[in-house]
Amino acid sequence: MGKRARMAGLSMVELMVTILVLAILMAVAVPSFRAVMNRGSVASAMNSLSADMQYARGAASSQHRFVSMCRSTAGTQCDVPTGTTFDYDVGWIVYSYDVSSTGANQTYAAGSSNMTILRYTPQRPGVSIRATDANIITFNQTGQFVGATGRTSLTFIACPRKSLADTSNTVGTNASGRQGSSLVLRQSGSLTVTPLPLTSTTCLP
Repeated sequence: MGKRARMAGLSMVELMVTILVLAILMAVAVPSFRAVMNRGSVASAMNSLSADMQYARGAASSQHRFVSMCRSTAGTQCDVPTGTTFDYDVGWIVYSYDVSSTGANQTYAAGSSNMTILRYTPQRPGVSIRATDANIITFNQTGQFVGATGRTSLTFIACPRKSLADTSNTVGTNASGRQGSSLVLRQSGSLTVTPLPLTSTTCLP
């Protein structure tokens, strides 16, 4: 009589060991993956903000005009936030206008022949961006940030929210695996981006 052929496959013990190994790998990999995604969302937000500031600064110098940035939810106007939220994660616009006796920090006026929207950055989901204030940011013809009394620099802080798709108005969290970042704009027009120290528990400037 011929020998009975052994059926290929996993035994119950082998299957349980495989499942256990996969569970351990998932427990290690998922938090690391989330940390990478959180860092990516914060870095993307800060890169976008700093890139638009650098663009505005360069455009002001090359066009010999005032170039301003303001908080904007739809990309068609400047939106002043209610209260003291000063959230820029809702989006912002970059626009230019002639240097005149009216001065800098002019609010964008739709339909004005003197004003042109140069860029619009829409809402940034999954990350909160908070600013020192919600006043208009302007660069002059030499590329300098147009300051005022008590406003010689601006600070923006970006922190990840719990969900990458979160578009609420909640402030993010700065913690291990969820580290935030700070951007400082100085009157010279220079920008500095640094990670928030993990000892800081606030995501407000």
